[in-house]
Amino acid sequence: MGQEQGQVDFTQAMNELANRLRVLESKHGTYAEKLLVMNQNMIEEHKKTISEIKSVRQDLVNINKDIETVKNVVKHLSDEAGKFAKNQDVKVLQKYIDYWNPMNFMTEKDVLKLVDKILGEKGVIHKRVEKMEKEIDDSLETKFGLNPEGEKDGE
Repeated sequence: MGQEQGQVDFTQAMNELANRLRVLESKHGTYAEKLLVMNQNMIEEHKKTISEIKSVRQDLVNINKDIETVKNVVKHLSDEAGKFAKNQDVKVLQKYIDYWNPMNFMTEKDVLKLVDKILGEKGVIHKRVEKMEKEIDDSLETKFGLNPEGEKDGE
């Protein structure tokens, strides 16, 4: 009986060890699957990170180009600003304008009236201008067949 008892204990121990081994193998398989999923996730995240880094680098290159463009524009504006008239130059021009007083310039009609007044022959200049206009109209009419309104006769 002692031997049977030893045999039963040994068989039971072997069964228990086999069960423990199956449980450990199952846990090992589960851990292996989890590790595989984690590795795949890490690879995907790594690819995303690399892609984002490339995008950031391209954005940085574009920003550097934009900064260079802005620098050139600011330099150009600065150079042009140096060509602007200074306050003293504007004051000199203002003095000349005040001296000439362009608001008192005369129009063509004012000059014609003044000439008429001086000559004392009212309307002499106007009559001459009207005569010249009539001669031009007649010339256009004979050369091109145009009436005084610039249209062809018969239209």
